[in-house]
Amino acid sequence: MPLNDPALQRRRLREQLRRLRESKHLTQKAVAEQLEWSHSKIIRIESGTVGISITDLRALLALYSVADAAQIDTMVSMARAAKERPWWDAYKNMAPQAFVVSIAYENAASVIRNFEPDLVPGLLQTEEYAREVLQWTSPPEQAGPRADLRLERQERLFRPDGPEMHFIVDEGALARTVGRPAVMRRQLNRLKELADHPKVTLRVVPFHLGLYRYFTTSYVIFEFAEPDEDMALYLETQARHSDAIIVEGRDSVSEDSVAHYLENFYELEIKVPAADAVALIEANAERLTHRAELSASDGSPVGSPVPSPDGVHATIRTGDRVEDVPRVEK
Repeated sequence: MPLNDPALQRRRLREQLRRLRESKHLTQKAVAEQLEWSHSKIIRIESGTVGISITDLRALLALYSVADAAQIDTMVSMARAAKERPWWDAYKNMAPQAFVVSIAYENAASVIRNFEPDLVPGLLQTEEYAREVLQWTSPPEQAGPRADLRLERQERLFRPDGPEMHFIVDEGALARTVGRPAVMRRQLNRLKELADHPKVTLRVVPFHLGLYRYFTTSYVIFEFAEPDEDMALYLETQARHSDAIIVEGRDSVSEDSVAHYLENFYELEIKVPAADAVALIEANAERLTHRAELSASDGSPVGSPVPSPDGVHATIRTGDRVEDVPRVEK
């Protein structure tokens, strides 16, 4: 990822300010009192909710006894770079705020780990698969822009300087036909191609493995190149909630801590060999072809009425919502 990326610089700056404060054994409240700021101001600065002016930055550095001119210049440069508009700024009103924040982490990450239970991961979707999903999971006026955003994310992350990307997908995501059979077939072919990509590791959890921890939760873990920076966790299935969307923590032991999800991801990596992914993709492609042939032979197109247990005919449509609550961006 580019070193002058605004999100990366903003993250580095606030982490350095936090560490400097802690090295002086100062609480956020004590800093606010000494600088005659509101307590909430220093909280917002360190959490990244707001940016920081050069004047306020210099005041903090003076309070923390930072006298090295080179260090001051570096941090001032970081503050200036952090004020630049990120490339995704044009899309910020097209998705939940938590998802927009996750793009900043994604753009700055050196390693991305993503588990998906229901759908192909957004970063691995073909354009037509993505548009089919988004027409069911987005407001009509936002489906197009969200699809464009997804494709641009893919383009940026698959560059030579992009991050390592590790994906674990439940087999249900491959078995579920999204769009017409031809759309799904091309998506499966795309997954086979990406399984050999030098930046990608793809694993598929087979049906026979049964249930496992967090098997219903879509999540992404972001790791950064700097060893002293915290990882970040994005819980996509909570993205419409106001709390616990992006979770960071060095020593957190809460149920939604990065450590718990990272441990779960590692466990699945051990249980599910990456070498088996292509065979599972091909098996689901064969089943898709078989279903399409059966449908063609009996003259019942996908989407035709089928009897329900109570005798009332219902219509099954590919691409339907997979949950009662619409999923958000991937």
